[in-house]
Parts: sequence; C-alpha cells; structure tokens
Amino acid sequence: MTRAEVSGLSAEERFDLYGVRYERARELLTEAQLQVSDGVWGWHTGGAGGPWGGPRADIPLPGADSRNTYFIDLGRWIEPEGAVGAREDAEPMVAYFESKGWDAELVDVENQTGLGVHRFEAHAVTEDGFSVVYQVQDNGQYNLKVLSGLYWADQPELADDIDYRIPKGSFFPPGEESIPGVYIEFPQMG
Repeated sequence: MTRAEVSGLSAEERFDLYGVRYERARELLTEAQLQVSDGVWGWHTGGAGGPWGGPRADIPLPGADSRNTYFIDLGRWIEPEGAVGAREDAEPMVAYFESKGWDAELVDVENQTGLGVHRFEAHAVTEDGFSVVYQVQDNGQYNLKVLSGLYWADQPELADDIDYRIPKGSFFPPGEESIPGVYIEFPQMG
C-alpha cells in the first residue's frame, strides 16, 4: 500500500493489517522450522516480532523513517546435536525454498574482520515480499529469521496499540524457547 492509502485507514484497520502480516510471518517461520526440527528452539531478542520502526537499509523507501514505517522480524535458533556449520546443513533449506517457488541462494559468508564465526546462509524471498534466512554457523548455533517488507504506518501508535493488548510478562514464552508453531498470540483490537 502507498503512504497515502495507509493514511486513509483507521487505526483499527492499520492494526488489523499488521495482524495479517504478523500471522503470515508466523506461518513462514513455523514451516521453515519444521524443515530442520520439530524440537525446542530458542527465541531471538524481539519476542513478538515488532513492529520495529523502519527504515531497513536493504529496502530503500524514500521518506521512510523510524516513526512512519515498520517491519516484522521473527527469529529462532537451535543447536542441533553435532552441528558444525557445514554447507550441507544449509542445502536442504535452499531446496525447500526452491520447492515453494521462491528465488533462493546459498551464500558463504566470510567474516571480513576475523572476529566471530564462519557461516553459510540460505536466503529466499517469498512471492509476497518476506525474506527468509537460515544461517548455519561453525559454533553449532543455527538461526532462522523471517523479515517482512517495509510498511507505511504510524509506528509508535501501532506499537502502543499492540503493547497495550499483550499481557505484561507474555512477551516471551516461559524459558524463552518453544517448539515450532508457538507464538505470542496477536491481540484483538478494542
């Protein structure tokens, strides 16, 4: 939607639209997690996934700032037994992405600074503009992330509407980990 189209929506309509996008991100993350493991995954910082204030460096949107745009960012991590960040561990995710009809690639990410861990990343972009990234690292931690596109909205207003409806203490599940498909339920408006 254009900025003008979004400005014509009521706060409730913008809230509901975020809910549809959040549900789509949840669906994408769950399906991708199940390609790796139906066991317990840790939650990355961010819990409910946003809405994070834009802009995102990888999505140029003229006029976007941290107050008038948002994106959704959901992430989980797992440490499979015996995992060492092998390229072969990322290849099945690329095949999965391709089976969905998405453009996919496998990137060998070299750490230019000499700090941190070496990793391979499987990248895909869905037909509706979500990025899905599966990262296998030589330290044995494997990360999965779903990022939405950048959307116009009054980000502080939207974040307040959501935060107001999520009970305090439920931003993360107990222990900050869960099996695939467990999320903070999107609150209802009103």
